[in-house]
Parts: sequence; structure tokens; C-alpha cells
Amino acid sequence: MAQIEKFFPPGFGWAAVSRLEAGKTEIVLADHAAVDAVDRKYVQDRTMLSFLISPQNNPSSARFLTEGRTDRFTPLGTIVMVPSGMPIHVRADGVPARRMLYCALPESDEFPLLAESIQPQDCLDLREASVRTALMRLAHELLEPGFASAPIVEGLGMYLAGELADLLMRRKPTLRSGGLPRWQLKRIDDYLHAGNWNCRISELAAICGISSRHLMRAFGQATGRSLAEYIASIRADRARALLMDEAMSIAEIAQALRFSGASGFTTAFKRQTGLTPSAYRQLQRSGKSEWEAEPILN
Repeated sequence: MAQIEKFFPPGFGWAAVSRLEAGKTEIVLADHAAVDAVDRKYVQDRTMLSFLISPQNNPSSARFLTEGRTDRFTPLGTIVMVPSGMPIHVRADGVPARRMLYCALPESDEFPLLAESIQPQDCLDLREASVRTALMRLAHELLEPGFASAPIVEGLGMYLAGELADLLMRRKPTLRSGGLPRWQLKRIDDYLHAGNWNCRISELAAICGISSRHLMRAFGQATGRSLAEYIASIRADRARALLMDEAMSIAEIAQALRFSGASGFTTAFKRQTGLTPSAYRQLQRSGKSEWEAEPILN
């Protein structure tokens, strides 16, 4: 199955479960055994989407290696997009066994035009419901192919290419539309990653030298997300990382995340992830895959 190499460069250790190619769309469902660490740099000649089907959080972080700019490592989400021709550096420690859906998309004319303005948060943690729904349908066609699997896969590939191009265009920062410039976004990002999750909007506005009202409007225009959503995602990523440390109690993690108590942390974590901290920790400890626990594909 030599075609699989276009999805998984040599040494990645992926084992293909199923594959389907239709028109200019190609999808592969693959498993990966647990590994102690990942540290790889690569570039794809096609725009790729990856969808983590296993229930574990994605322990990997990545950054784009674009000439002329230095990106910080950004935690990967369940859905990741890597535009064609954009070198990427992925690293992680203690990666559990997992199952992924990979999708090579038809190339959209807009992707090359957007490449210079693409921010890591635009691609490395996609949370668009429409994209997730389409990827789940693609996975379903691989697991339970029907009489019209090929046209369904081809059509969904074209749909995803157009949807992602529109998404990136909406998130493209531009001062003329009121969006924040990159240096202000970086100041906010650095401040929040330093653990200032309980900060006020006025604090973030102050470090950017703008009003709170303008910050809320411009941040949404520049990123496609509200400040509250972004802060919650950063805090949840930190919570997942701390829960991997068995030496820390739930109460200690709540304190580290600056919650008033364990109950408040439990409520917030469940709202963000759908699991209590204890259930999430138990799931990580068991190492169960989604197809062994509760399948999401019906």
C-alpha cells in the first residue's frame, strides 16, 4: 500500500486500517501504537486534515516553520489542518495508542493566498462543528461503506476544502476590518499562557494599548473566537496536562489552575470536555481506545 506514505512519512509507525480514494479526495483510517516521544519535522504536498477518533486528548504540540516568522509550539486539538507546502514541527511525550482519520483534500485556490497570514490557532485546533460532522461522516464511510461511498467522499472533500478556505478567510487578521495585528495577538497569547487565566478584559486591553470594547470586537474579528472561548481552551489544555501527573490530587490541580475549590474545577472541566477530572484521569490510566469504550460513530 505505497500510497499510504503520502499520509505517513517513513518512520511514523502508522498502520492503515482502511483507505478510500475518490476524485481528488483521499481518506485513511489508521492506528498508531503508544510511543515514548515524538519529534518530527515534515511537509506535505497536499492540504491534510487529521481527526483524532480516540477519546484521549491529543498530547502533541506543533508549530509551523515558515520563513520569516517564529511560531511558538501550540497544543494540537482533535482536528488539525496542515496546509500544503507549510513545514510543520510536531513533538510530544508519552503518546498513547490512538486511532486517526486522515483526509487529503482537493487543493483550493484560496489556500496559497492565505498561507502567509495563517496563524497556528487557525489550523492546529479546529473546532468548527461543520468540519467535525463532515469528518465523522467520512470515517463512517470507511468503517461501513455503502453503495454511494465514492461520490459521498468526493463531495465531502470538496465541501471541506471550501469550508476551510472560507474559515481562514474570515479569520485572516486585517487592520482595515478592525482585527488585531499579530503583535497584539502575541501579547495576549503570552500573557494567558503565563497562567493569567483569571485576568480581566481590561488587563488584556491595557497590555495591547486599546480599549476593552475594541479588544473584544477586534479579537473576534481576528481569530473567529471570543476571548472567553480562547481563555477557556488554554486553561483546559493546562488542566489536561496536569491531570496526567498522578502525583497531583484534583484539589491541588484546582489550586494550580486558580479555582476556588475542587468542585468548581470539576464543574468547569466537565463543561469544557464532557468528563469529570477523575473520569478523564481514569480514561488516560486505562489506555482504552474509543472503539473499546464508547464509540462515537453510529
